[in-house]
Amino acid sequence: MPSARRPVSRLDGGLRMLQSRGMRLGVRGGSRGWFWVYVAVWGTRQLRRAIGSEPAVVYRGEIKPGDTIQIAHLTETYGGKRVRRR
Repeated sequence: MPSARRPVSRLDGGLRMLQSRGMRLGVRGGSRGWFWVYVAVWGTRQLRRAIGSEPAVVYRGEIKPGDTIQIAHLTETYGGKRVRRR
């Protein structure tokens, strides 16, 4: 039975591979360098998850000839106040 996992970005796939290798060779295998790779990658993935840098699919569907799509950007707010441009 196929797994119903969400699509993974290349970056997340690479980080996941490094994290599993760091766990296997560093935490379980005793390599100090791979242990620190594991710690750094784990922290990076937790930070990405906390700040919401994972892309979100907002629409998925078939586009037929003659259909149009409008892409708009909403104003960023923080606590109801507008955020300055960077």
